[in-house]
Amino acid sequence: MTEDNKQLPIVEIVTGVILAIILIVFALPRLMYSGQGEVIENEASTLFYKLAKAKNRSLKTKLRVGVQFNGNSGYTIFEDVNGNGTADAGEPLEKTQLATKIQFGVNLTSSLENVWGTGNITQAIDLEGGNTQLFLNPKGSANRGGAVYFINKSDIGDTNAHVRAVKIIGASGEISVLKASPSSSPPWKLAHSAP
Repeated sequence: MTEDNKQLPIVEIVTGVILAIILIVFALPRLMYSGQGEVIENEASTLFYKLAKAKNRSLKTKLRVGVQFNGNSGYTIFEDVNGNGTADAGEPLEKTQLATKIQFGVNLTSSLENVWGTGNITQAIDLEGGNTQLFLNPKGSANRGGAVYFINKSDIGDTNAHVRAVKIIGASGEISVLKASPSSSPPWKLAHSAP
């Protein structure tokens, strides 16, 4: 075996290692962020499905079902058995906390048009009348419309490009999930919806 034949495998190994490092450096951030995209999509979809389930529960039981958004990080869904508008002891309820990497919100410093196309977003829980609570009624409608915006905590102060929204139309009770697309017109793309 000559000296050249011994060096060839070492050169190939070193080249392979360098290429692997380059791939890791460029691909790892994308892989990490794609995981964050899945988390925010899951949170928006979870709210979507829970609202649809609450709407069906209201239709079935003929009772209003309330949804109370709690700060930046969760919400409570309850059957308003006695009709007083609050979750009381004995009324069936379900509490949901958002994943630790997600919160309700958007970056207010960079303008992003709201899901209605009527102006920039001013608040994370943007329900008619400035409320943080809505009710799904036995007729299939909601007492108010609005939108709930989700952001990755790692995007705060940086970008709205990955924001998701759950939109509720009061009169029809239609619920949809939208994905922000700030550089497009309109700046929101439909992910999925339910009548």
